[in-house]
Amino acid sequence: MEVSNRFYTRLCLATVAFFSLFRLSVMGRVGLGDSESYYWAWSQHLDFSYYDHPPMVAWLIRLFTGLGGDTSFMVRLPSVLLFIVLGWLFYRISMDMFDDARVAFYSILTFNLTPVFGIAALQMVPDIPSAVCYLAYVLILSRLLKNQGPGWLWYVLGVVLGVGALGKYFAILLVPSTLILVAVVPEYRFWFKRPEPYIMGLVALFVFAPVFIWNFTNDWPSFRFHLTDRHSGAGFSLRNLEKLVAGQALYMTPLYLAGFLWAVIKGTGKALSGDRRYAALVSFSFPTLLFFYIVCAWTSESEPHWPAFGYLTATIMMCSLGIEGIDRQGTKIPARLKAGFFTATGLAGIAFILFYVHLFHPILPIKPKYDIVNELYGWDKVGANVERIFNERPIGERSNTFLLARHWVLCSQLMFSTGGRLQVACINKHRDQFDFWDDEKKLIGKNAIIITDLRFDEPPDTLYRFDTVEKIMEIPVKRGGSVVRKFTIWTGEGFGGSK
Repeated sequence: MEVSNRFYTRLCLATVAFFSLFRLSVMGRVGLGDSESYYWAWSQHLDFSYYDHPPMVAWLIRLFTGLGGDTSFMVRLPSVLLFIVLGWLFYRISMDMFDDARVAFYSILTFNLTPVFGIAALQMVPDIPSAVCYLAYVLILSRLLKNQGPGWLWYVLGVVLGVGALGKYFAILLVPSTLILVAVVPEYRFWFKRPEPYIMGLVALFVFAPVFIWNFTNDWPSFRFHLTDRHSGAGFSLRNLEKLVAGQALYMTPLYLAGFLWAVIKGTGKALSGDRRYAALVSFSFPTLLFFYIVCAWTSESEPHWPAFGYLTATIMMCSLGIEGIDRQGTKIPARLKAGFFTATGLAGIAFILFYVHLFHPILPIKPKYDIVNELYGWDKVGANVERIFNERPIGERSNTFLLARHWVLCSQLMFSTGGRLQVACINKHRDQFDFWDDEKKLIGKNAIIITDLRFDEPPDTLYRFDTVEKIMEIPVKRGGSVVRKFTIWTGEGFGGSK
């Protein structure tokens, strides 16, 4: 086993190095995604929190772009570094629980090939720093409970929980998972009588305080948005259920999804039989998955990546149970498990390769409207032309001119593509982070350069009041010889407010 562990430890290092170097070579060659540009816009207005999410993603982007400039490479660099940390956490948890580097290697490989993780790693999104805290919490807690101390590690867990919640609200699910784990294992229950776990909660609240402060000073907008506003029309429906199943199959691949769910079910059986390792892994997988499956079936506003945290420890369970089965002698199980795992990994690997080839050379038969890769292209041309049009205006008029679009997607991309050098206003009837920065009344009487595209193509004069509106130019964006999106630049003189 010692020789095997050394070999597979080297494979772990090689796997993390390969995926990290690959991402470093790719991430600066395409523009930002719509959400990434939105988070970059936040980073230009540092605050304690934001309307859509807590502040960690904006803080990290600001830190790295402050060091290396406002480029797509620097925006995404923290993502690559955090994925290296995630690789180490997978390794450490696997070794702590199973003392088997094979579990670590296959967990790291599976994690990087699962689309929701491996493809999302190209982006800088709030989920990534929060996922690091999620696994770090599992690692520290499992060591704490296994060794029955030291008690001060609960305070460390409070910091990790608080930082995770600064990344994404979903980190709060670490709390019920902890309660379940401590409750179901008799040897752990004495912690309910100790003060440290409760002090942990206070520490987490203290770390999370910036989000409370921001929400309090702004009349609780983010909490209301996530808890009530976005779910006004929610209700269980067959359509939501179909969306949930299709989304999970697409984001996980069907075979990996089946493997994860098999691992959760089998791991639950082992946990109920007294295996503390699986009790820990199941506690941070099954409740999270069940919660988000219910939420996704209930609200049409859900996203397929919401349950992703629950698959983190499910990945370790799937690999450990698979290796345990493969090691079993005298049955047909090993051959079936090998065939299933390598088929799933092979198909996920093919999907991984196809995506990254398609990223630069469109080969997949996806309609342009539904191809998310297209959002990475074209904004460099838009930004250059907008700045040219702005600079062609008489010097005296430039201070009286702002950029305008009707959706946060357009506004964020426009802001990044012009380097934040020009004022961008995002005026519409739907609330977003720009509403906390823009004051429509202060723009009355000014002139605007307006951007529309095929997704948000309403002519400006149907949305806003201007003395005159003129279409200046269209910018088609081609990939693979075909036009996949088109931008239109307009000018509007004498802004009179929205209609």
